[in-house]
Amino acid sequence: MEAALQAGLSPESEEGKEITALHCRWLTLTGNRYDPARHRGITELYVMDERFTAYYDKQVPGCTRFLRDAVIHWVR
Repeated sequence: MEAALQAGLSPESEEGKEITALHCRWLTLTGNRYDPARHRGITELYVMDERFTAYYDKQVPGCTRFLRDAVIHWVR
């Protein structure tokens, strides 16, 4: 995410799609069934809760919103 954001790429880019797929994989590592609505909701939470935002934006501000926007665009 950091490299994509620093390069000025869009969440709608292929890199945004790849980041979305990696985040999806991360969400299901524990064996949970994938739910697109849940995925979108989780990334909305990341933006709304400053603790998550601080984590994702630690190195490069804007990563949280990039992830959320990529998920909103690519997850149907």
